Amino acid sequence: MRRDPFVAAAEEVAVAGRAACDAIESAITALEVGARNRATGVPLVDIVDELIRAGGRDVRLATADAFHEFERALVEMRARVVCTLVEEDGLSFTEVGRRLQISRQAVARLYRHAKERGGPAGDVT
Repeated sequence: MRRDPFVAAAEEVAVAGRAACDAIESAITALEVGARNRATGVPLVDIVDELIRAGGRDVRLATADAFHEFERALVEMRARVVCTLVEEDGLSFTEVGRRLQISRQAVARLYRHAKERGGPAGDVT
């Protein structure tokens, strides 16, 4: 049975968004601990050492990676929406641009992106 392309894309965005939120929460928690320690007089060098020991670089990189995956999922969803509006609803690039409040050129790029990823937006399984 064919999955609706918008539903599939929205689910991908939700999963990526939750992962980004979790990664950001981990980074925030570590920084809040460091800030509380600093407020109680702990030397900054000790706070930095502790943040690094707790995986500071990995936490930072994981947060950036998760956010980029969220952005990628959003682009995929926007591309599927554009392709569906054109192919299934019969809208022109100009009409899609007006509805989404983006330029006709941006519509063309998103449409091309969707087509490069396997054809019509409805081909999501």
